[in-house]
Amino acid sequence: MPPIRRLRLASLAALALFFGSARASWAAEPQTRDLTVLGTTDVHGHVFPTSYYDDKEASLGLAKVYTLVKKFRAENPNTLLVDSGDMFQGSPLPYWQARVQHDRGPNPMVLAMNAMHYDVFGVGNHDFNFGLEHLQQAQKESHFPFISCNIYWTGTDRTLFKPYIIKEVAGVKVGVIGFSPPGIVIWDRANLKGRLEVRDLLKCARRWIPEMKAKGCDVIVAVPHSGLGGKYGPAYSGYSESSGLPPENVGIELAKAFPQIDVLFAGHSHQDVPHEVVNGVACTQAKLWGERMAVAQLHLEKAAGHWKVTTKSTDTLNVNGLEPAPEVTQAVRSAHQATIAYVHSPIARTSELWSSKDAYVRDTAIIDMINEVERQATGAQLAAASCFNPDATLGPGDITIADIAGLYPYENDLEGIRITGAKLKQYLEYSARFYQPLVPGQPVQFNPEVRAYNYDMVGGVTYRIDLSQPAGSRIRDLHYQGKPVADDQTFTMAINSYRAGGGGGFEMLRDCPVYYNHQESIRELIIHYLQEKKHIEPADVFTRNWELLPADSPH
Repeated sequence: MPPIRRLRLASLAALALFFGSARASWAAEPQTRDLTVLGTTDVHGHVFPTSYYDDKEASLGLAKVYTLVKKFRAENPNTLLVDSGDMFQGSPLPYWQARVQHDRGPNPMVLAMNAMHYDVFGVGNHDFNFGLEHLQQAQKESHFPFISCNIYWTGTDRTLFKPYIIKEVAGVKVGVIGFSPPGIVIWDRANLKGRLEVRDLLKCARRWIPEMKAKGCDVIVAVPHSGLGGKYGPAYSGYSESSGLPPENVGIELAKAFPQIDVLFAGHSHQDVPHEVVNGVACTQAKLWGERMAVAQLHLEKAAGHWKVTTKSTDTLNVNGLEPAPEVTQAVRSAHQATIAYVHSPIARTSELWSSKDAYVRDTAIIDMINEVERQATGAQLAAASCFNPDATLGPGDITIADIAGLYPYENDLEGIRITGAKLKQYLEYSARFYQPLVPGQPVQFNPEVRAYNYDMVGGVTYRIDLSQPAGSRIRDLHYQGKPVADDQTFTMAINSYRAGGGGGFEMLRDCPVYYNHQESIRELIIHYLQEKKHIEPADVFTRNWELLPADSPH
């Protein structure tokens, strides 16, 4: 046989052997995939297992969460890590970087998330608390994309962030879409007015989810910074329907309207929801502060060239007993140590114990101090404050920045508004919904549908709240300087920026003229006030100006 022919035959045999082996390999290729998606939400600045308000270790924070993440990644490399918003505000750690350091140096929350190799971040409302530029700088420093499909530059069709991302994981196209609560335009109006608009979550889902499917997504994961709503709580909680804004807590409605979503990681409402199935959509929500992590397990099979989710399950896992992951603590240690030094620095002294324990049932010096700070800063006749933390205390002895951060944990700015007597009474009546109707002989009960931070106490006027009357008819003896308040009387009132914008459903305040807005942090004003005083006692600020009726009811 000629050498050339022998060579051709040998080549053909080799090719046949190669293609035969390839066919066998292709035939043996597994036609199934197991995908794991891990989710956090409402971490609110917690990396280390501490609140910064005391020296006790707590079961929370991203460092402990990462210990769980590593376990899942070791078991299944086809694992994604997502977050549903409110990462960049809430503890003294991000506050130190944003307000004390004035954004000098990297964002500690980004450092932690980069160390954990997050795949995507869905933007929440509190992520705007330090301003749009602060958030955009965090985005530049991140190794992962920020997403939200319903935040637009005002008057345009351009979204502030990518509406969604598509990642290929072991041959499976996974799309992740983010949503943000419309109340951002109320809660952070000083930072965002005229710049951004936040549109209806459901309408934006109709715009973007079909596009994701058209681009070949085999799996769709939603990371709305939105509560589930329905049986898990009202659609409106941070503002009311009369605001004209679409609802904020629509996770269940998203699932009902879009069965294309495979898994929905809810947020915003600070609830723990291990598993809920709505219209075939697996819904879950991790508890706040990194106390829990949500887990979704998906099994996929390939048929006719397409991957299809055949089974899925969700759960939430707590971080109790876990050691903080050194990769995360090392990444953030410098900022963490600087924050500790900052928050434990003394700013004043007192010889007595101040407590907010009873602030929901009687006037207290600790709330009166907040009102006094607000009045002095704005020159207002009246001031309003809430008890954000019923466990807050000051003294005896040194008062530290940590104490004030515990008393006033939110990033509210101070505003001064002009309010009529009629609106003032309406405001107080709405606030008094916090109480359940009184049952004779029983202690005061609180309305479970009203968050405690949406109960305000107003200083500068005297009034009584009659719990024997239905909500809306409870305010008695409303006086200013000993005289009844008239409906057409006008007052200046200091109030936090969240409330001035109608936050919490206080829509009667939205149209009140603003006469003072220097974008000053109320917490910083309290700190400066105490630094100037150097020594303070409850009697310096306390004036009993409101009480609950009947006076003999057990409190």
